[in-house]
Amino acid sequence: MCIITEAEMIQNLCIIKKTLDEVKQTIKNIVFINNEAFFGFLNELHCTNNETVSEVLNKLEHCIPFALTEESFSLFMSSCHSEDAEKMENFRKDFIKSCKNDFLLLLYTISDKEQWDNIVENCEMLRRKNYTIMEEKRMEQL
Repeated sequence: MCIITEAEMIQNLCIIKKTLDEVKQTIKNIVFINNEAFFGFLNELHCTNNETVSEVLNKLEHCIPFALTEESFSLFMSSCHSEDAEKMENFRKDFIKSCKNDFLLLLYTISDKEQWDNIVENCEMLRRKNYTIMEEKRMEQL
């Protein structure tokens, strides 16, 4: 696992936000059949760096504040009650996907600089915390 730098984090957040802002104008009259279709569409958008939104989100995974919505909490609780390792891994992946979608929706809907600054600040706090944890683990292994 590699933790990105603060500059890389901000750059990737900006890339996603720019892509989402640009597509907002073109999909005003489109109705998605369900949330899965909407998030599938957003995740497959190509950004200015020739990566999809999903690929950029993967780089940010350790910086994303995972919000617990009803759906993601349900997935999380399901994983706690499973004794099957494969099922637990699938629940874990679904939970992370759900949290990434929640974060993507947050980026899609923010409308002012204060909200943006708050997101960047929270992401940076998590990035630093995860970096510290990784460094501590690395030192333990030496």
